[in-house]
Order: sequence, then C-alpha cells, then structure tokens
Amino acid sequence: MTLVAEHINKRFGNTVALRDVSIALAPNEVHALVGENGAGKSTLLKILAGAEQPDDGAMRLADGRYAPRDTREAERRGVALVHQEITINPSLTVAENVFIDRLGHFARYGLVQRKSLERAAQQVLDSFDAGIQVSSALGRLDLGQWKCIEIARALSHEPRILFLDEATAFLGHREVDALLKAIHTLKERGLSIAFVSHHLSEVTEVADRLTILKDGGLAGSSSVAAITPAEIHARMVGRDISGRLFPPKAQRPPAPVVLSVQGVSVAGRLDDVRLDVHGGEIVGIAGLKGSGGEALLELVMGVLAPQRGWLALNARAYAPKRPEAAWRAGVAYLPGDRTGEGLIADFSVLDNVVMARPPRRVGLFDRPEAHRNASDLSARLRIKAAHPDIACRTLSGGNLQKVVLAKCLHVGPRLLLLNNPTRGVDIGARIEIYRVIRTLADEGIAVLLVSDDLPELIGLADRLAVMRAGRVEHIFAAEDTPDETTIVRFMT
Repeated sequence: MTLVAEHINKRFGNTVALRDVSIALAPNEVHALVGENGAGKSTLLKILAGAEQPDDGAMRLADGRYAPRDTREAERRGVALVHQEITINPSLTVAENVFIDRLGHFARYGLVQRKSLERAAQQVLDSFDAGIQVSSALGRLDLGQWKCIEIARALSHEPRILFLDEATAFLGHREVDALLKAIHTLKERGLSIAFVSHHLSEVTEVADRLTILKDGGLAGSSSVAAITPAEIHARMVGRDISGRLFPPKAQRPPAPVVLSVQGVSVAGRLDDVRLDVHGGEIVGIAGLKGSGGEALLELVMGVLAPQRGWLALNARAYAPKRPEAAWRAGVAYLPGDRTGEGLIADFSVLDNVVMARPPRRVGLFDRPEAHRNASDLSARLRIKAAHPDIACRTLSGGNLQKVVLAKCLHVGPRLLLLNNPTRGVDIGARIEIYRVIRTLADEGIAVLLVSDDLPELIGLADRLAVMRAGRVEHIFAAEDTPDETTIVRFMT
C-alpha cells in the first residue's frame, strides 16, 4: 500500500513547520526522515498519521484520496504512529497500555476479560522480541521498555504503514537491536515503514531511502546506498561539520572537589560507590541499563537515600531529603525523560526556564526579569521558539531538551547532573549542547554525565567511570584514551 503526500504546507502561528514538502512511501520499504530538530520531521509524520491537519497539499493512499481527520481514522485505514514522547499511563497495566483505546473489545457483561487481554498483549510484545512480560509492574520497567509498549500498541492495530518518531531514543542497545530486527521483519511482511532517527548508523542499517528536511523544506531525497553520512550531515545543517563534534577538553590542573561520594550503598541499586567530581571537570558514567548511573544521579538529587556511606558538596556534608533541597544547594538535574520529569509541556518556555528558581521582587514574581532571563538563555542555547511565552508543547524534541538545560542553567549551579542530555537530539543541536556543557565546565562547574552513547562519553568526558551491578568497576583517568571495545569489556 503506497502513501503519497504532495506539496504539504503547515504553519503554527508565525512559524513555518513545513514548506512544499512531497514524499512517497512504498510497500516493502523503510524510509528514514532526517534533519535537525525543528526541521519538520515530526510534523510531517503527524500529518501523515492524522494527528495534525495540513494547511495545503494533498495525500493519496493506495491511489485513493487520503485525508484522515484524526489518528483513529488513519488507523482504520492501516496507518499507525508511535509518537516521540512517552505516552504511557503508569496507573494502568502493561496489557491495558497496549490496548488502551480498545479495552472494550475485551469486555464481557461490562467486565474486561483479563486473561484474553493479557494473552493478546503478550502476543504483540513477543512479535518483535520486546522482552517484556505483561505481568511486569510498569514502575519497575525503564523508559526503553515503556517505548517498546508504545510500539506494541501501534502494532496491535495491524497497520500496513507504520511511523516511528524517534522510537529508539529511549532504548538500550539490546532494545535497539530488537527493534531494528523487528523493522526488517515488518518490511518483509510488506509494510511500509517511515522512521525518524538522529543516529545515522540506524538509518544506514535498516533504511532503503531517506528524505532530508531543513527548516521545513526538502533538502534532498536519495537511496541510502547513494549518499554518505557526511553528505547527509551537510545537507541537514547546511554546512560541513566533520571533525567538529566535540569541543577541546580542559587542559588545566584539577580544581577542588565539588562532589564526593564515599562508600555509598543503596540496596539493589548502588554498592560501595566511591567517586569524586572536581570543579571544571566533566566526569562521565558508562554502563548498561540498571548498572547504577541513573541511581547515582537520583542519590545526589535526594530521590534515593544512602543506607551506608556519605556524600559531601563543596567539602560539607550533603544529604538532601528531596530534589527541592538539592536544587537549593546549587545542584541542577537534567533528567532522561524531558517531558515526564524535566518540564511541563503546556507551560511556556519562560515558565519552565525559571521554574526551579523564580525571580522575585519585594516578594512577588518578577515577570520582566523572568522574561529577560528566559530570552537570554534561549539565545545562548539557540532555542527555536517564536517568543518566551510560547507553550513548550509546540517545540521540537531537541528544543524541549534545550529548555530543560536552560532551566538548569538558570539556577546558577555548582554541580550539573546530566542524564543522556542529547537523547533524541539532532547532530547540529548536539554540537550546541556539547559546546555549552564544555563552556560550563570551563567556568568551574562540576559536571556528572550519564549517557548510553559511548562516543559521547569518550568525546566529552575528562574522566570516565564504568559501572556494573551498582559498583564503579573502573575509572579511566584524564590521560587515558579508551575505545568503545575497552569500555564495554568493563561494562559486561
């Protein structure tokens, strides 16, 4: 079943999201959409899936007119979308989340038949090797597993065309491999698959064709075999960025210790962790999911309490009881789930930026000062927003990530905690975020960076700690130059 969109235009107020974009998706084909954050990729997928309506243009599905009024109509026509941001309802079960809009199909005499619901959900999850049991408690699953549940939800509609908007952004290595294998399998079944990814290794592995968007317009379309990654990057950002991904590392003697973690243990999460982070230093944390990196960040933020050991901040005992206390102490945190933990999507850019430390004048909220602060940080981070009062839900994923980073910078932190700061972020925005992180370190801020991206850790961190089973397995010194193979050896 072929889907064709021609001359699509879409505006949001004064912002041009799409400008005269045409695309054709063929059966038995994987089509990648690439481009910087804000280029229009997500908007295009939403229009094709009925979540947004185009201002101009026309679409055809299997040679018939196609103009879905919403996603349900698109699903009835065989088109399904997996959104970029997490949409899981944690108060429901795994099976209920898979069939969240069709629970009535499993009802009898007004009651949901739990066994048939769970059997159907498990079958969908197993169809692409998600590795998730419907009996699992959602609270014990990580973000990558939540994303797999969303993919299962889309597949449960038995679509002929499937859209994946940054579906791998929250996945671990095993989950990414499973999803890419599932894409191969679905393609062999005759499905047409379009997906957005900022990881060109994924594009080159599974895509047959790609379309490049820049500033809402077409910047190129090609078979994957006929274009190099360097050419893709250049068309995405409009310039050659080869060799300039990471800024130079610090070349200076170590400053005093800002954060000291000494012999800390938390049952099932951390085991006798010892680590220091100096001012002006970026310390990276590598490890498989559940190895302890995220738990360490939660500990420093006051989400977890140590059962043994102690922490110090600027040579003083540090034991925050909750995140608010950590923020007040000058510790800023960029979480792994930007929309679930980092910001409030319906609030404005301004409100989110100043949320952790609102400026006040004679005890009242100082809106002019907040506007100046939000404008200054938006300019510094190059946030693409028409004005600070615009709602965050209108921004692209990369710009949302920059808003969360701006919130961190607004408090003037002494210690910055980063959990996958470039997750779901394009190459151009990555360069900008890396530049800001290095600049902050050069200004004396201590940075603790947890990332699933090993090249990011190698390129950005001054020292690199590898965690496994809650313990610090090895620390690479500043003068070391580890490669991915060496790091993985300590991870597994």
